[in-house]
Amino acid sequence: MRDLDPDNPQQLRKMRVQREAPVLIQDHHYGYISFARYLEIQDQISGNQMMESGSDDAAGPAREGVALLQGLVRCGKCGRKMNVSYGGNRAGKNFRTVQYRCGAMRRRVLGPDCQLIGGKRIDQVVTGEFLEVTRPAAVEAAQGAEDVVRRERDEGDRYWRLQIERAEYEATRAERQFHAVEPDNRSVARQLEYRWNERLIELENLRTKAEATQRQSDALTETELKRAARLGVDLQAVWNAGTTTYRDRKRLMRCAIEEVQLTGEEKRYVVRIVWKGGATTDHFVERRRAGGRATSEDTIDLVRKLAEEFDDAQICRILNRQGRRSGLDHPFTKSTVKSLRRKNRIQTCRHKPVVDPRNGPFTADQAAAELGVCMSTVHRWLRDGILAGQQVTPAAPWRIMLTDEVRKRLAGGEAPDDWVGLQQASILLGISKQRVAYLVKTGKLKAMRTLVGKRQCWRIDITAADPDGCGKQPGLFDQMHNDGKRGS
Repeated sequence: MRDLDPDNPQQLRKMRVQREAPVLIQDHHYGYISFARYLEIQDQISGNQMMESGSDDAAGPAREGVALLQGLVRCGKCGRKMNVSYGGNRAGKNFRTVQYRCGAMRRRVLGPDCQLIGGKRIDQVVTGEFLEVTRPAAVEAAQGAEDVVRRERDEGDRYWRLQIERAEYEATRAERQFHAVEPDNRSVARQLEYRWNERLIELENLRTKAEATQRQSDALTETELKRAARLGVDLQAVWNAGTTTYRDRKRLMRCAIEEVQLTGEEKRYVVRIVWKGGATTDHFVERRRAGGRATSEDTIDLVRKLAEEFDDAQICRILNRQGRRSGLDHPFTKSTVKSLRRKNRIQTCRHKPVVDPRNGPFTADQAAAELGVCMSTVHRWLRDGILAGQQVTPAAPWRIMLTDEVRKRLAGGEAPDDWVGLQQASILLGISKQRVAYLVKTGKLKAMRTLVGKRQCWRIDITAADPDGCGKQPGLFDQMHNDGKRGS
């Protein structure tokens, strides 16, 4: 009322009458639901309103977005609800960034946002605290499940009882109407009898449905109660299960959390969790420095070293084999490596290493082709020390030199007649085959691979073996060596 006169009592009375609430007399009539249940439903309807259209206290419905605190976040500076915004242009929910934005000032006075806070680490902190707090509530959760089932069963029984009572009344009423009609009035009697039969059929159908519903809504068994208790203890497994949707996680979180207050400071974020009942828990999340999402310095140094010899695709494979991640915590791609080089002014490989067609250096697969073996054999020789090779960094391509001596020793050449196999060398030297293999790896025994029939076997020179290095007694070794000469 624009022309309201404060000294006019009639206008004041009229305004007071308009503002007065309608008369409410509780339990004046018997209702289908209680007044308390009615208030719960009204609160749920009010809470399901969207933040733009509803009140500032409304959390809104739990939706399918990845932001777990949707509807629960409140700005710690101005006290208003914070909205959720998503960024990123990559397909899929897992690649979208989550932000909690307090844009009330921007919407009202076209100013900057009050606060804009990244939500990924905030969600992780609140989720961890929620799972930790709810862990001891396994028994209460199982009992609560039993109470919910019992309450729903009682409400269902009451519903079906009222429906059956109404159907019984209609059937009895139809019966009275049939018996009250004049027998001579056959057309009316036939119609009333038809209605009576319909009411009896409806009553029988309701009783059948009620019995089926009651059988399905039996109380939880002892096994189901134990399973509910186990799920309560291992809530984290339920939380991380593939069948649990983001909407389910939000509903679980809203059962215990009233709101989450976020306040951005110079070096950290203050996360205050307000639980149902008023208790609060404070956490502090360190703010990332400017460029905090950049790739780590040791990875940049490794890329600078690898770029002297390898192209972007090879660098990408090496970094991913080492389990390194980009600043966005994603696997490396060729374009990511290229962008990283440009940002850090790293020159690409301009001059390929000179490779001798005979001696190398060769990669593992090239060396396998040169020696006529499979690549797993080359890797085993590299691991055992039989074949020498170098790597710029772990998971990088090998650089293997294949000299004429190495080729002769590993490519299946002709061994001298007095060289023996591994088992015979073990017998003649009086040591185990593992010891003989170790001496071959360390170079204390000369050996080479040769073709025996269709198999590639090792031939070992024991004539030039050092008895001290082989662990053999000198006198016995000299006797064996002389016997070998006489036998030859």
